[in-house]
Amino acid sequence: MKKILFLGAVIVVFGITGCGKKEPTQKELNSHREMVAQESVKKILKDPDSAKFQNMKGLCGEVNSKNGFGAYTGFVRFIGTPEITIIEGENSQVDQATFNEVWSKMCT
Repeated sequence: MKKILFLGAVIVVFGITGCGKKEPTQKELNSHREMVAQESVKKILKDPDSAKFQNMKGLCGEVNSKNGFGAYTGFVRFIGTPEITIIEGENSQVDQATFNEVWSKMCT
């Protein structure tokens, strides 16, 4: 009887251990980063529902969205994080040379 209880306890312990949280795959991590970047970009767009994304790579990509007149402006590069989001040509505090430097370090 003790052997059966011991065997049952071992099976339960190993069964619970096997149900633990698995580490996310690289694909899952990249997908999460892309989602975070897209959401951070949408927060600063005039028409977030119009956003179209392409060439996503982690926190970087290209976005096309409608402007205040309702017209699409064309795809531009962006770097999007929860702390700071920079859309190429739309932030007067970041010049083109700085954007290009950050892009080359983070996005290529």
